[in-house]
Amino acid sequence: MQKKSKLLIIISIILMMLGPIIGASFEKVTLFDQKGFTIHEDSYTNMTLAYDFQLDLQKDQKLIIEFSVHYLNVTAYLKICGKGYYDAEYLAETNTYNLNGEDFVYSEFSYGRSPSVYDVATSTNAVSITEDGYYYIEFAGDTTGDFLRSVPGPYVIVVYGYNNGGPSWEDVTFDLSIKIDGPGQLLGTILLLIGVIVLVATILFLSYSYLRKTRRGLM
Repeated sequence: MQKKSKLLIIISIILMMLGPIIGASFEKVTLFDQKGFTIHEDSYTNMTLAYDFQLDLQKDQKLIIEFSVHYLNVTAYLKICGKGYYDAEYLAETNTYNLNGEDFVYSEFSYGRSPSVYDVATSTNAVSITEDGYYYIEFAGDTTGDFLRSVPGPYVIVVYGYNNGGPSWEDVTFDLSIKIDGPGQLLGTILLLIGVIVLVATILFLSYSYLRKTRRGLM
């Protein structure tokens, strides 16, 4: 019995230690991550040539987007549209640059801080980069001032642009990383709670067993 109790205590401690580790590991889920992604410069006017990434946001869920350009003569734009609006404009063959994006917050990450938490953020519905630049973007559906507001639903991230080089310079190349809030916090909390419950139950059982033995000895 003592061996089983010791094993349960060890397991409970391991679970409590794993909770924060698992939580941190699954805090964000990477949906897309690519450097040197290339589209055609006609994407500036033609939506069918623009890059689009569709996703669903749940309540209180947040996107983190890292968008950068480090390529000669390239100007690239990023917008986030509601899927219904995007589909309607796609069918209407709207020029990509005329799309109306939803508001998000961004910073150039000069402070290494989350723009939705600290006062380094700016709210906008589009960002653009020419040749060299980097944006750290957070999106939850909408903003209130320079802070995020959760509006769950389907959205489309759209990237388009043009190349200022000569006639043969047609590539619009950019770097893009898209991450979304994952189940890390929930998983970490569950493991921690299981560990605590197992530990408390084992201690109570050992205490009860000890009291029973003590009582028998007195009798």
